[in-house]
Amino acid sequence: MKNLTIICILILSSDAIKAQSKAEDQLILNQAIEWLEDKLTYNYFNVEDDEWWINRFTFNDASKTVTIKNIASPHLEAVSDKTYLQLNFRLEDLNPYTIQVQQSLKNNGRLVKGKTIRVGAFDKSISRSKNGTLSTNQSFIYFSIPEFFEDSVENYTQNIVDKITSAVLLSTKIYAGSDEENIKSLYQVIDGRFIANNQYWEVSNLFADTYSIDVINENNETQARYFIKVLSGSKLELTAFLKDQSTQMVILDKLEGSELIYGNSEIQWYFKNANEVEISSGAEKQALIRDWTFLYSNPKSR
Repeated sequence: MKNLTIICILILSSDAIKAQSKAEDQLILNQAIEWLEDKLTYNYFNVEDDEWWINRFTFNDASKTVTIKNIASPHLEAVSDKTYLQLNFRLEDLNPYTIQVQQSLKNNGRLVKGKTIRVGAFDKSISRSKNGTLSTNQSFIYFSIPEFFEDSVENYTQNIVDKITSAVLLSTKIYAGSDEENIKSLYQVIDGRFIANNQYWEVSNLFADTYSIDVINENNETQARYFIKVLSGSKLELTAFLKDQSTQMVILDKLEGSELIYGNSEIQWYFKNANEVEISSGAEKQALIRDWTFLYSNPKSR
């Protein structure tokens, strides 16, 4: 996209999603979806192309999928001579850690002067079709926010970003449950590769209940290696082989509450959602964000 200036890249944290019950979260998620269906269904005009654009955002409760339809027409009431682009995806396909707000300085098709919200997706998981014909899947979506929207409603673009972020994080949030449910959640999260502070945390499934984690720096040097063994839904065994050659083995117990947190008096592993793990040691916290460019050792675990 030429002549677009990236204003900000929103590296987000799910700290905004407070500890609360699954029912409360579901209510907030439903409200966010309804808000998006309302605010992301609108009409605007590209004066240079002399063409109307209709943007529609709908959520299917049965399939849990979002459909975005961008319709181009010579006038709003046109029955023929319409063209449309349609995108289908699940909320959990979107990557809330890579949302960008860009300044659009000219009219270019469906992207008009104003702001453009770009939302990345994990993998090429967004189904794309034009006039009903399927084409190659894509790994991002765009929302064009015309200038007059920002003039009439304060923080319109940022409100959309906030609602999309909230909806995605709530749709992927991990909850504590029975031992069996906890084990299933752990296996869903701990596989693949994560990014934290210019380091890669590469996770491999060694055995049915055991994972290895290599911590690799930007020079491709291994800084540490961990082994996580799932003893039960309420206990993890964590063994650390650190760069200074020291070895530590600790048992992490499932902590009380509705969230999936394992820890002891010194360290905590908080499995926030399907794509983020937070590790706390004393006052230090480190967020591990999933990197979906990695080829998974066990794709079915996602």
